[in-house]
Amino acid sequence: MECDISKLVFFLIKLVSPPPPQGFATIIWIHPGNFTTGMPSIWNPHTLVYRQRVIVVTFAWRLNIMGFFTTMDGEAAGNYGLMDQQAAMQWVKSNIKLFGGNENNICLMGYGTGAISIGIHMVNSESKALFHKAIVMSGNMFQPSAVRSPEEDKPVIDRLAKDFGCIRKPTSLFIDCLRRVDGNLLVQQTSNVNWRPLLDKDLSNSTLPFLPEPIKDFFDRDEYVKIPVLTGYTNMEQALELDDIENSTIHYTPETFKQLLTDLVSGDIPNINSSETGCDYNYEHIIDSVLFFYTPTTPNYNAEIFRKTAVEFMLEKTYGSSTIFLASKLTRDNQPTYVYRFDMKPSTKAVVKNIPNWVSVPHLFDLIYVWGVPYWRQDQDWDYRDKRISDTIMSFWTNFAKYSNPTQGTSYPIKWEAYTIERPGLLIIDNSFNMSSSGNLNYKAFTFWNEYYPKVLSVSTECCGLSGGNTYNFTYILIILVIILPILL
Repeated sequence: MECDISKLVFFLIKLVSPPPPQGFATIIWIHPGNFTTGMPSIWNPHTLVYRQRVIVVTFAWRLNIMGFFTTMDGEAAGNYGLMDQQAAMQWVKSNIKLFGGNENNICLMGYGTGAISIGIHMVNSESKALFHKAIVMSGNMFQPSAVRSPEEDKPVIDRLAKDFGCIRKPTSLFIDCLRRVDGNLLVQQTSNVNWRPLLDKDLSNSTLPFLPEPIKDFFDRDEYVKIPVLTGYTNMEQALELDDIENSTIHYTPETFKQLLTDLVSGDIPNINSSETGCDYNYEHIIDSVLFFYTPTTPNYNAEIFRKTAVEFMLEKTYGSSTIFLASKLTRDNQPTYVYRFDMKPSTKAVVKNIPNWVSVPHLFDLIYVWGVPYWRQDQDWDYRDKRISDTIMSFWTNFAKYSNPTQGTSYPIKWEAYTIERPGLLIIDNSFNMSSSGNLNYKAFTFWNEYYPKVLSVSTECCGLSGGNTYNFTYILIILVIILPILL
């Protein structure tokens, strides 16, 4: 399971016009898909390239069991998907000049799990020298459960050994056995595994670890690449997941609202048998702290208020707080950092016909504007407002790739201020394009999740030595793909 550059698939879109003396800025796209699915060809970069005069490189990388399985030793150390990404980055760094690109102006751009990957490359010793700025969208390395420990693969190893009649030890024979199994069957048998990058220290004596310790430890020691970053999220990232829950199980009352939040928080605490460990934890204290913060203060039975609060809870817990945490870490070293929240719901009715009216901008829907989808097909009647917003977003994103400033060189009367500790502002991308304020952004919630909640978890699980983490809902990814793919095809 070695990383072989010859097995990577590259889609290189090159401008036909002569390059500037220093070469074109180059964007390397790392696609989303929960480290389980996805492909580089879903998002066509032609419009972005030809309208904004940049080079875009996309590539395939190993996913699911093929990319992130480990035997917890040198036979299969894991993180092969990340190695593929790094190999692609090395290829671009060495060769992009031949295509008119500037090898000293390379921007990584990732979404969801692609964004998490960028965070890992920011601390990997070999990756650091391969890029110069990053666009980190709708996900980042500080999200709950962005990475996992290798011990989480023990049940997977045992199950695979049983399912395919493989000898469990030595692992060399176990891997030889798995290599004789059809790859599609391996993927199918492990489709419910929450594949993620793993902490791989001491897993192999023959190769250096890709991620030897938690990313936060690198940042705390100031051991990460200091580069400009543009990062943000949409205003209803997980709304379709919540809508799926609503349709199947929930009718909002104070009791069901409490149960929903309890279920969503319970993923932060792994199952533990107190009779076996002699350890107990204060589960109720964890739940009570969240309910105290999010339960509406005025007693009511308004289902819309409960739904709105549930959306805010999911957004702030998973996306908003981690984005602010990342921005705060970056600005500590005075690196240009630009943060946004995407609130612009598509105006084209055919695009939003399959999402509920109450949903604004769910996960992936901002990519419609980033990739210039309103210009893809002439036979689809896109609202002029969507084309106008797409022009603006494409300009902002590529200007950042070129100049490390999203509004430099544009004629738009929009002031996007860099995020600082003194002025922690986000650009709210809606009809007004204004910087955030306490009226449209809950800064207190970010403080709750970044500062108070970790202390609650620590105190409540102190004797257990636990580290919990949410699992990302793969079914949620499938729901979104079913909705959004007809728009792209």
